[in-house]
Amino acid sequence: MPKVLSEEQLAFYRDKGYLAPFDGVDPADAAAMCEDLHAFERDEGMRASEIVVKGHLCFRRSYEFSCHPKVLDVVEDLIGPNIYALSSRFWMKPGQDGSFVSWHQDSAYFGLEPNELVTVWLALTDSTPENGCVRVIPGTHQGEIYSHVETYDDKNLLARGQSIEDIDHSDAVDLVLKAGQFSCHHERIVHGSDVNDTDRMRIGVGIFYFPAHVSSTIGRRPASLVRGVDDYGHWDADPVPASDRDAEVYSHVKAAGERYVDPQYAQEAAREDTTL
Repeated sequence: MPKVLSEEQLAFYRDKGYLAPFDGVDPADAAAMCEDLHAFERDEGMRASEIVVKGHLCFRRSYEFSCHPKVLDVVEDLIGPNIYALSSRFWMKPGQDGSFVSWHQDSAYFGLEPNELVTVWLALTDSTPENGCVRVIPGTHQGEIYSHVETYDDKNLLARGQSIEDIDHSDAVDLVLKAGQFSCHHERIVHGSDVNDTDRMRIGVGIFYFPAHVSSTIGRRPASLVRGVDDYGHWDADPVPASDRDAEVYSHVKAAGERYVDPQYAQEAAREDTTL
């Protein structure tokens, strides 16, 4: 029996590849997380969105978000009770600066088998079509594993500017969220986001969850067991942050980011056979 989702919601996710919106963290906690991110920028001289993987480990508050019962109850209904958090990314899209996220599949760069990861996108500010909310193309998780062109476009917020070219997005759906709410999408659904046409920063955090039986196709890696047990032993353990910007944890996160952008680690998108 599902914990929180209806059979209709489960069927919709299987068919369309996404669900939204859900109430997640308290809006006041979302606002406090935004202040944590602004403090990081003031102190470090860089945005937390420049941390390309595992950014949630750099802050105690975002680590706690990754373990939040309201989030994990939905994730459990989608992938089962034994849950790892693989990684995360803060998505900070300034107003009027032209930045965007190209059409892509998360599965192309995560190196997981089988493809059962679910992405939770937690809004830290309201996320709307006007400020560049996440958009998905329903049902694309059931079709091709698309090849991606690595553009390294300065305005593309993805680490390698990975982009699916010439895809029909006429039926794309906007995932509109209020601060503290979250959406879920399958790792193989095609998604992206447009520019922020408002005058205020749009902020969210994407957290990537998979069931414990899933293994890595690109070597042994660390992740965080956030619920249940692991009877498979495919993964090492990420460190748990005791405070913001814990030096040992921050070093671990930076090393993981260097590996993620290293082209020697071939991903699904670079394989010759890009169809099921």
